[in-house]
Amino acid sequence: MADKYASYAALAAAEVEGVDYSRSAVTPAGATWASIAIHGGGIEAGSGEMAREVAGSRMAYFEFAGLKSANNVDLHLTSTVYDEPMGLGVVQASRRCLSFHGFTGTAGVEETALGGLDAVLVDRVAELLEARGFAVVTAPSEIAGTDPDNICNKTTSGTGVQLEMSRAQRQAFFPNGDLSRAMRESGQRTAAFYAYAQAVRDAYTGYGLVAQTSVNVSRYTLMSAPAADVDLTATVSTDALAAGGSHFLALVGRYADTSNSYLARLEFTTSQAVALTLRRRLAGTETSLGGGTITGLTHAAGRRFAIRLQITGTQLRAKAWLTSVVEPPAWTVSATDSSLTAAGQIGTRSILSTSNTNTLPVMGAWADFAVSGPQRFVVDRSVNGIVKSHPAGTDVRLAVPTIVAL
Repeated sequence: MADKYASYAALAAAEVEGVDYSRSAVTPAGATWASIAIHGGGIEAGSGEMAREVAGSRMAYFEFAGLKSANNVDLHLTSTVYDEPMGLGVVQASRRCLSFHGFTGTAGVEETALGGLDAVLVDRVAELLEARGFAVVTAPSEIAGTDPDNICNKTTSGTGVQLEMSRAQRQAFFPNGDLSRAMRESGQRTAAFYAYAQAVRDAYTGYGLVAQTSVNVSRYTLMSAPAADVDLTATVSTDALAAGGSHFLALVGRYADTSNSYLARLEFTTSQAVALTLRRRLAGTETSLGGGTITGLTHAAGRRFAIRLQITGTQLRAKAWLTSVVEPPAWTVSATDSSLTAAGQIGTRSILSTSNTNTLPVMGAWADFAVSGPQRFVVDRSVNGIVKSHPAGTDVRLAVPTIVAL
């Protein structure tokens, strides 16, 4: 069914803001993600409430809501031609976007059709929703959200995620399946509503974001090592292709200070190659101990890579692989060095080449930081610093790391 209005200007000329529709936007300082509902209120009931809950106080939020007692569908502006300036401004200032919608679906079937050009985040959201028992399907072409003109893809990264929730799924969010305005404005929600919102929010809180606002500046996240011999793993991505010069992301072991440590360093080059080297920083001089370009790996914005660094006595080993595949059994690079022996600290390092010309900041997204071995622990959460929370585990939420620019 074609939209009644071809543009927001045409809609605004015929409808009364504050009576027929409303626009709401909240942009927390430093927010890099947006959670939006351009068909909120009575247009696609339940989408606005979910977008607002997911946004919380950490994401930018926008909702265009239909307020009419009937015929709210008249206020529908298709995502690919959506030109309402407030919503566009929120999305265009964000690096990632979650766009919530509603579709009819099969009667009684609770499901979410996922689409959008942010393939990595689409997969992450699908995984987290399914882990909490929600059904997820690949969005059919008519609601796939893969058109670059779709508002969800008008972020600074040119990608986004579109979540189309079936009517039955949205009904499950409110007592007695009541999607009426009175119910939605009453504040009453079901447990399913909060579980769904938390699952999507976990796609955000699962990453520790390092904003690289200048070139040639090391940004470390550090914590005390359980022992001198460690086996570290983490996953990482950057939100842009390298321009002018490389992006460098490294696991750090036996860190004494900025001048002394071991590194397993990933390099994302301007040709989209991925290189892994073992490195030693000793008395301020950094030396490569071996390694190079990894055949078969290609960098892309948002593409996640796993890194592993193992230090045992004088033996150092490292490997890197795509998180979408099983960890390879072989080490990518090995070296022997006896320069640093104290446990010191462990963590991550992010730095941009002196010749890098990316629009800043470049965001490094670290996650899944874990330490294996006799004193194994994982990072569970971090507010004012990375904290060691519990022994042995498989899941990690590296939320807001301590950033030390040196």
